[in-house]
Amino acid sequence: MAFAFDIIFRTVVVYLFLLFGLRLIGRGEAAQLRSVDLVLILIIANAVQNAMVGPDTSLAGGLIAATTILILARGLRLLEGRFPTLRKSVEGEPVLLVRHGHVSQHGLTRAGMSHADLEVAMRRAGIASTEKIALAILETDGSVSVIGS
Repeated sequence: MAFAFDIIFRTVVVYLFLLFGLRLIGRGEAAQLRSVDLVLILIIANAVQNAMVGPDTSLAGGLIAATTILILARGLRLLEGRFPTLRKSVEGEPVLLVRHGHVSQHGLTRAGMSHADLEVAMRRAGIASTEKIALAILETDGSVSVIGS
């Protein structure tokens, strides 16, 4: 039974580390999921697997780690519902990118986005020019909402 608690502890530590580590790379990066990002996620998953289960490569060890991750994710959702400040610290706040046709360089920098990323979002919204945007906002889920004028 002690091995189970060891796996649970290791998994909690790795989960929290990755949760805040991925938050630090920014929503703009996480939302785009380019091939570089996919490789990053796969390598991180492989790198932390041993940190979670240690030398235990049994089915039970893997199931304990997976169950712990699922419980942590659900628990975090419940806590975010009760404590809005926790939700802000985990998910962040929407970032204003364009207002009345004017691009906010501060917003792009804060979001970790380039002008090229903004142009992709504009094209997806069917808008060819920033002058035709009333608002463009990077949402907390990583998507960009574009409202034409």
